[in-house]
Amino acid sequence: MNTHKLLKTPDEHAAALERLEGLMMLDPPEGSAEADELEILGLLIDTYEKRHFPINAPSATEAIRFRMEQMGLKQKDLAPLLGAKSRVSEILSGKRPLTLAMARALHLKLKIPADILLGRDEAEMPEAINPADYPVKEMHKYGWFEKWKGLDWSEVKGEAEEMLQAFFSMFSGPRHFAFNRAGFRDSSQLDECSLDAWRCRVLTVAGKRPLPAFDPGEITPTTLSELAQLSRFRDGPRRALEFLQDRGIAVVIASHLSKTYLDGAALLGAENRPVIGLTLRHDRFDNFWFTLFHEVGHVLLHLGEDNRSFFDDTESGDTSRLEAEANEFALGHLIPAWEWRRIQNLRLADEIRTEAKRLKIHPSIIAGRLRRQANDYRLHRTLVGQGKLRNTLGFDAESWPT
Repeated sequence: MNTHKLLKTPDEHAAALERLEGLMMLDPPEGSAEADELEILGLLIDTYEKRHFPINAPSATEAIRFRMEQMGLKQKDLAPLLGAKSRVSEILSGKRPLTLAMARALHLKLKIPADILLGRDEAEMPEAINPADYPVKEMHKYGWFEKWKGLDWSEVKGEAEEMLQAFFSMFSGPRHFAFNRAGFRDSSQLDECSLDAWRCRVLTVAGKRPLPAFDPGEITPTTLSELAQLSRFRDGPRRALEFLQDRGIAVVIASHLSKTYLDGAALLGAENRPVIGLTLRHDRFDNFWFTLFHEVGHVLLHLGEDNRSFFDDTESGDTSRLEAEANEFALGHLIPAWEWRRIQNLRLADEIRTEAKRLKIHPSIIAGRLRRQANDYRLHRTLVGQGKLRNTLGFDAESWPT
């Protein structure tokens, strides 16, 4: 028979087995033509049988029981790996699935292959993520874990690492990154893992948005004036976000995580597309407009391969060069310098409203700048719309755009 041809029929398989048996009885010396034929026949038969008579891989439970038998282990011996004697019994009876932490322990201690324990084609265990490092409960509350969305925390808290693994999957695991701590009033308490999680959420959502190509040349002073004037409309914030996205800048609203102290961020996303993230944590019109223009400033002035991310507490008073430039950009494009010189001493609410109408901007923009200039955030509370931004927007922070 032709020993260089793949076996395709039962008759060819039977003939190959018969020839193999005859060659094995001859016990040909190594290096002989018969020995080479024996080796090739073995490979051909193995290929045919794997294709036509596949042997299912054992389940995780079957693999654990087999290894226990091999090693002479009892159920109590697995308690240190799985957490408790009762849990071992639940695992072996199929009443409880393995968590990643359990699978990792069994893989390390009992040398059971990762693909069997995980039930998928992964030759190695994923790198461990410690759920204690991340605000998992808070992230779950905001619906950031798609598979677990809508489930009560008490039902899912045991799967915290699985949730994080899925969340970070497009980033090949959690990636800590360097960033400038300047600009955070509470930088000593800043939680970098929470900041990393927020960043990944923004980039994940932005990556799902089909947007036109970004051309910075299209964002002219006239364009920025149009953007500022959208503020005078009741749904101005929504119009502004759509305005930027129509020009290739993804804007994502992601809930503020504890210990991140964020108002907004400018990031480079997939294919180096600009992304602006907002938290709305202050829920004020003046903060929204200043933060949005501050981040647009970073996009146009600073964002690039050497500066892939900026994270901003825009009320921190940071005086570093790049932050000062972004501040100046925001202030100058919301209210031109020559106009500000005319109105910088306004005191009365009616005067502020009149000037805002003339400039075709929301009164909060003037009021917010007066507060910032005086460093007195008790001023003009009614004009800045404290606590009214979210209601006026008419959408939940985690569902825009619907």
